[in-house]
Amino acid sequence: MTTLILASIGVAFVLIGTLGILRFRDLYSRLQASGVSDNVGVALILIALICRNGLQWSDATLFFLLFLLLLTNPIATHSIAKSAFTRGHKGESEP
Repeated sequence: MTTLILASIGVAFVLIGTLGILRFRDLYSRLQASGVSDNVGVALILIALICRNGLQWSDATLFFLLFLLLLTNPIATHSIAKSAFTRGHKGESEP
């Protein structure tokens, strides 16, 4: 039951992030919506998969994926934002 709740909340976060990408017009707002919600959503889905059968040795792979996700997703989002800022992107939506 716990895994179903965690996975459902994770999927909800991913869907909200997707709606944020479609709804916002500004690059930086889209990065914020996708970066935060996708990071939390996929992390919750991975935690649900870890909790599915209890802790086993094979779950080390899922822990490693969770660690890589929490490490690389903010770095990638920051790199995209820094690149846009360096190139002079003002953040306003273009008509």
